[in-house]
Amino acid sequence: MAVSNLTQTERFVSTLLLGIMIILGVSGVVILYGDWLPWIYDLHRLAGFSLIVLIPFKAAMIYRSLQRGVENTFARNMALLNSSILAILVLLSSVLGLMWMWRLGPYSGLSQTLLAWHWILGVISLPLFALHIWRRWQPAHWDDFLTRRSALNLLGLVGASIVLGRLAALQAEAQSTDERPRRFTGSRGFGLYTGNDFPATGESAVEIDPSQWRLVIDGAVQYPLALTYSDILALPQQVITEAIDCHNGWYSVQDWQGFSLASLLEKAGLKENLTGVRLVSLTGLSNTYPIGEVNKILLATHASGQVLELSHGFPLRAVIPGRRGWFWLKWVTKVEVLVSPLEVVGGILCTPLQVVRDLKYPRSSTDIR
Repeated sequence: MAVSNLTQTERFVSTLLLGIMIILGVSGVVILYGDWLPWIYDLHRLAGFSLIVLIPFKAAMIYRSLQRGVENTFARNMALLNSSILAILVLLSSVLGLMWMWRLGPYSGLSQTLLAWHWILGVISLPLFALHIWRRWQPAHWDDFLTRRSALNLLGLVGASIVLGRLAALQAEAQSTDERPRRFTGSRGFGLYTGNDFPATGESAVEIDPSQWRLVIDGAVQYPLALTYSDILALPQQVITEAIDCHNGWYSVQDWQGFSLASLLEKAGLKENLTGVRLVSLTGLSNTYPIGEVNKILLATHASGQVLELSHGFPLRAVIPGRRGWFWLKWVTKVEVLVSPLEVVGGILCTPLQVVRDLKYPRSSTDIR
């Protein structure tokens, strides 16, 4: 597809935007699915404010393109429509992120929190961005970046992004309260060390008869187990202090009491060449974890001295330090030990589907604005 030739400044801006969007996309995925890495959050915010700084320049480019009007070329008109929708989604996602950061407007809308809509729109924009690059991209020239003007522009962009980011952080910190402290992830604290007094999100609670419930351990073990609720309460207990941080934008710190998954598997007698474990909920939901992560998993029965309520996973929920809340599977009823690397990889690759499923049940026990 033929596109108009861009000026040196336009190529410079377009290339920077490409890099920024890649950083935002990769860091966003890591934030949703990876371990807690504070520098990833800082990088994501810096890239976001760099995007905001470049919006006026990109808007001027879009305006000049629109001035040429609609042509009798289907491909160009579709590319123009795609670019316009992409620009709107990116702008909305940026605005929602700032609104969440500064606690402006409502806590939620259209059954999701503002933060959830921020990353939902970001995910939706990814295929549109890929199509935009495919149809409209013009490679930059090395000379576009080797001039004194380009170096000054780049330094100005970084400097402006850092300043804006710092000012935004100061404003966000000013909005934080002792009751709702802000975490480095941007999430707002709720019900710290108060037992069951924190939001309940995800699937609706299931019906459970404790006398009939069993925790089954099978797969690559020598001695498959089926433990009753009384059995698990009799296991050696431990307490860990950990934050559950939800992708909907809240977090809560509790003293979680339960037993180590590793110690339970040791009791079942592990076989050789293990690759991971799969935890299965009474709802049919499951999460797969590589074997190296097993040692840090706690299967909890209590939160800060209180027996878990049904909405929080009674009788048993997984506590995964350093992982997003949707990894903390509720109503655990089965632990399957895996030996096939394909099963582990397949289970991990399917984990994004759990977020999609969770979005169908965006309930919260309270408004944490």
